[in-house]
Amino acid sequence: MLADHLKRLSRDYPLWIDDDYRFVVVEQVKLPAGYNARVTQLLIQLPPDYPVSPPGVGDSRVYVVSHLRFHGRRLQDVHDSMPPSFETPGFGPWAWFCFEWIRWDPHRDNLIRFVEMIKANLTNHPTD
Repeated sequence: MLADHLKRLSRDYPLWIDDDYRFVVVEQVKLPAGYNARVTQLLIQLPPDYPVSPPGVGDSRVYVVSHLRFHGRRLQDVHDSMPPSFETPGFGPWAWFCFEWIRWDPHRDNLIRFVEMIKANLTNHPTD
């Protein structure tokens, strides 16, 4: 199922996928007005039991580029600290975009919906 979801996501975004399917870098994610960039990258850690567990929650995390700003300010829930055991590809530098919980239905949701959730969350996102 993961391979199918990645294939479908690749129709909308250029992807870089880890050989072991531990993470995917989603390129060219359009940002709403107010950001210091028109597009960005997302790094999504893929949970081993995807799609049962959603990406971005618990031990699976989502990262944005660390220099991302909304109206010149840092986003709330974005942290520069990285787990010591997590090795990222030669992209970034990354900042952890913290989600404590998301609404996820493993029978309905997929990586396309997940990226759309992140984009919706970035619209008028609170800043520090």
